[in-house]
Amino acid sequence: MRIRLQGNGHIFQEIVAQYQRYIELGVLKEGEKLPSVRELALSLGINPNTVEKAYSVLSEEGYVTILPKKGAFVKKKQAQEDPLYAQIRQLRLSGISKEAILKAVEDIYSEDHHD
Repeated sequence: MRIRLQGNGHIFQEIVAQYQRYIELGVLKEGEKLPSVRELALSLGINPNTVEKAYSVLSEEGYVTILPKKGAFVKKKQAQEDPLYAQIRQLRLSGISKEAILKAVEDIYSEDHHD
């Protein structure tokens, strides 16, 4: 299984999206170890900080557990997520700030009161 960079958006987002897909499809199983940060960075020819950021997002999203000095390991496969949460996660991954999302929600709900 390989990570292939397409050049669409931020590199860390591509890594996150591909690992999420592998985990959701069951290609990567619970407890399986991901390549080390350095190993993946070298194989992709990118900065290790980029891989570190991707692994951090995967951890925050509940896809992997990071054990210091041991590596990143696949967590139990995610149950089907509520579509609203999935959309908000995508917005966050695309770089939209929490403040911008909350402001948009407030603006949309305040429009309803003007009708």
